[in-house]
Amino acid sequence: MARWFEEKGKPQGIVVSSRVRLARNIDGYVFPGRMDEETRAGFLEETRRGLKDLDYRYVDLGRMSGIEKQALRERRVINSAIAGRQEPMGLYLSEDESVSILLGGDDHLRIQCMQAGAGLHRSWEILDHLDDRINETYEYAFSQKYGYLTSFPTNMGTGMRASVILHLPLISRERGFKHLTEEIARMGVSLKALGATSTGEHYGCLYSLSNQKTLGLSEEEILENVERLSMQLAAQERKAENELVRTRRTEVEDEVFKSYGVLRYARRLSYKESMMYLSSIRMGMANGVISMKNPVNIFSLMLGSGHGSLTEYAGRPIPDDQYKVVRAEYIRSSLPDVKE
Repeated sequence: MARWFEEKGKPQGIVVSSRVRLARNIDGYVFPGRMDEETRAGFLEETRRGLKDLDYRYVDLGRMSGIEKQALRERRVINSAIAGRQEPMGLYLSEDESVSILLGGDDHLRIQCMQAGAGLHRSWEILDHLDDRINETYEYAFSQKYGYLTSFPTNMGTGMRASVILHLPLISRERGFKHLTEEIARMGVSLKALGATSTGEHYGCLYSLSNQKTLGLSEEEILENVERLSMQLAAQERKAENELVRTRRTEVEDEVFKSYGVLRYARRLSYKESMMYLSSIRMGMANGVISMKNPVNIFSLMLGSGHGSLTEYAGRPIPDDQYKVVRAEYIRSSLPDVKE
C-alpha cells in the first residue's frame, strides 16, 4: 500500500497536507519525563496490552537506529526531539502511515492523523473516533477547569494541534511576509518555515500553519481558525502565481524547465538544490506551465530527499560523501518525462 503522501494524480495544490494531533495522558501515571526505567517499562507493557486490538503495526523506537528514526522524522511521524531521544518509547503506525500513536514521548499518548491536501476535518473525524476508542480502555487525566492535562501547559485544554503545510513560493519572498506572520501570530496561530536549519535557512518554500492556543477553544474552533487562515494564505499565493504566469510566462517557463532539466539529468544533488528545484516544478505544475506524461507527487519527492529516507530507498548504509549521488539517482528515477 502507498503511504498517504505518495498518492499520485491529484493536483499540486497550495495546501499540501493537513495534520491533527492530540496529546493525552492516562490517569494514575506520572508524566513520561518523570518516569524511572521500571515505571516506563511497565507503562509501555500495559499500554501495548490495552491497545493490542488496534489494526496498526507496533514499532519499538528504543531499538531503532538513528537513521531509521530520522526517516520517520522526515515523514513527520515523529519530531526531531523524539528522534534524538534514547529512552524506550513505542509507536503504533497504520499501514499508510497516516495515523500514528506515540507512547511515552512528552505525554503518555500522542495521537495524530495526516491527510494529503486540505483534510483537517477528515483528520479530526478519524482521530475523534480513535480517541474515544482508547478512552474506553484508559481514563484520561482531565480537569473540569483546565481540560486535558498535559506535560506542557501550552497543550492543555483540548490537547489539540491542528496544522497544514502550504507551498508559498511567491508570497514568502515578499517584503511584507514577516509582517504577515506577525499578524497571524496575534491571532494565536503560528506560520513557520518547514525544515528550517539551526542557522535559519530553509528550502522548498514549505510552511507549517498551526494553532498555538488550545485552552479556552473547542476543537471545532481550532480547526476553523487554522482552516480559514490557510485558505486566505492559499488565495494570496494563488493570486500572485496567476499574475506572475500571466505577465512573465516565458521567464516562469524558463525557470521551471531549467529546474526539471537539472533534476532529470544531474548525477549529484545537494538537499538544498533538490528542494529548490522541486519547489519550482511544483509551482509550474500547479499553474499549467509544465505537465508530466505520468502522475508524480512532488511533495513525496521532497520528503524522500532527506538522509533517512534516502537510506531506506537505497536499502543500505550510505557514506556521507555519497548522499548527493543517491539523491540524484532517486529523483531521476522518480521524475516522469515531460508531456510535449
